[in-house]
Amino acid sequence: MLHEFLHFFGRAICHQLEERSLQVSGEALAVCARDTGIYIGIFSTLIYLHFSKRKQSITIPSINISFLLLLFLVPLIIDGLGSYTHLFESNNPRRLLTGIAFGLVLPYFIYPLLSKRSLEHGSVPVLGKIKDLFIPLVLSIFLGGLFYWGQPSHIVLDCFIIFSVISWFCIMATFLVSFIHRVWLRLTFSVLVSLSFLSILSFANILIPS
Repeated sequence: MLHEFLHFFGRAICHQLEERSLQVSGEALAVCARDTGIYIGIFSTLIYLHFSKRKQSITIPSINISFLLLLFLVPLIIDGLGSYTHLFESNNPRRLLTGIAFGLVLPYFIYPLLSKRSLEHGSVPVLGKIKDLFIPLVLSIFLGGLFYWGQPSHIVLDCFIIFSVISWFCIMATFLVSFIHRVWLRLTFSVLVSLSFLSILSFANILIPS
């Protein structure tokens, strides 16, 4: 039942082709290698920013740093377009790595917007020191290695990635319910909205397969 639950929410964001998914103990993970990488990257940066920046007055990266971060998106775009147009054949290690690079940068632009402090005078860019990029990158590579070599079990890895997916959608949903002032109520609505949206996407993919 847990396996079906995890793959149900994985289906909301992924085509779940077995040949493009990492295999652990003979089981394909709930999302493909590229999506696995994306959410590993998202999780790594989010967890770092939460524990290192949550009490600071931060804003989005500077223009120069933003341009640098956007370069991290290029490998996935090239790999995805090349594979889709059959210019070349990709593989799961490349999909995983380009996904990590893509997902790693997204929270730098979203996380500062979640805090009211981002509008305060004197806010500093969320990425100000090399460690602000280096630590999430190292964490992402470490987690990517665990996924690639199948450690620990596929259920644990699926739980991790689906938790990351739901958490990211919850964060996106907070923008829709920002008018709610009570934190616990806003969090509850965010979870309900994200779960509902993912469920609709999953059912849509069942009824209208790609």
